[in-house]
Amino acid sequence: MAKLISSSNVNSERDIINATVWTRRILRILGIWPLVCSNTTTIEKILATISFALCWSMLSFLLIPMVIFTMSDRTTIYEKIKLLGPLSYVIIATLKYFILVIHRKNIRQCINVLSTDWRAVHQQNYRKIMIKNVTKSHVLSKFCIMFMYCGGLCFNAVMPFLTQTTIDEQNVTVKPLPYPGFDIIFDLHFTPVYVFVFFAQLFSGTVLFNITTAVCCLAAMFVAHACGQIEIVMARVENLVKNVQNSRMKEHIAIIVKHHMQSLRFSVNIDNILREICLVEIAGATLNICLLEYYCIMEWNNNDSIAILTYIFLLISFVFNVFMFCYIGEQLTNQCNKVGFASYKIEWYHLPGKTALDLTLIISISQHPIKITAGKIIDLSFSSFCSVLKTSIAYLNMLRTLV
Repeated sequence: MAKLISSSNVNSERDIINATVWTRRILRILGIWPLVCSNTTTIEKILATISFALCWSMLSFLLIPMVIFTMSDRTTIYEKIKLLGPLSYVIIATLKYFILVIHRKNIRQCINVLSTDWRAVHQQNYRKIMIKNVTKSHVLSKFCIMFMYCGGLCFNAVMPFLTQTTIDEQNVTVKPLPYPGFDIIFDLHFTPVYVFVFFAQLFSGTVLFNITTAVCCLAAMFVAHACGQIEIVMARVENLVKNVQNSRMKEHIAIIVKHHMQSLRFSVNIDNILREICLVEIAGATLNICLLEYYCIMEWNNNDSIAILTYIFLLISFVFNVFMFCYIGEQLTNQCNKVGFASYKIEWYHLPGKTALDLTLIISISQHPIKITAGKIIDLSFSSFCSVLKTSIAYLNMLRTLV
């Protein structure tokens, strides 16, 4: 997109930092940022390598004992269902982390395009459009971080302390943990071992939250940028009539078409990055929302108010994550549609005949908007969000019937 204009943005570096701030911070924690950004120092790469190894170690630390405990004969059906929610969340987060690493080249390409666009924007009104969309992405990112950490910390740090302790067969008090099943490997009756496992689970849970928020922040950042570029295209189209006497009319049309096509290519790359992640997110969220609803009903019967509040926090965070993905998918599709409407609503009849005819190309392309999909199976929109909620309730009814 930078090829379309010759001037540059003197505030570009500050704007780039502002646009990528949340994604950059979280991806650094996960050790992925040097993989998607070439402008990193040797020290940053070393620290990222250490963070990357620690994150995978923490995920394995959670996953292996939980799988062994779930598959063992010592667990009842109710315990397996109670463990299915945390286990599925760990598996889903691990898959999303793996997919982020696989798509590192596509993410790097999109970040480079984003940076180039910020350096190339030369008109103040266009820069304001991009800043406005960045602000929207920041709001979504902050909400995602808030919901995930509130629900996650309640589950990992608060609920184990406030949950009632139990007595095992040896008449020994069993101290609760957020993720059960670790007594297969560790002797949790020994206090130092219990403290080590508890804080290791807390740290591992933080890794899970960061993976979820990283995906949300990355999606919000890219889609907000794509929407900003398409909005600039619409602004160019609306200014076209003002330049009707300009001898460079054909050049203005060429700039609009090229900018529109580059915006659409960027949007296609976003779908390529998020396609598998969204499929895992939608499938996992549907399952987890169903299980959390079931847990709330069970704890309501057990009169455990602390557990109910914790599960409600988690339920809200999962619902918000699905809503955010569906919201950004709806926004991108609507923005692509608006380009055609903007081309039609201007006073195109004042343009020269051939120039007005060129607008039909933009209108035609807008009839097939870019969509963010979940594995090319589900188009992310408000209707798909409603479908996820309906499906989770249907699974809940089936679960209550079978168990």
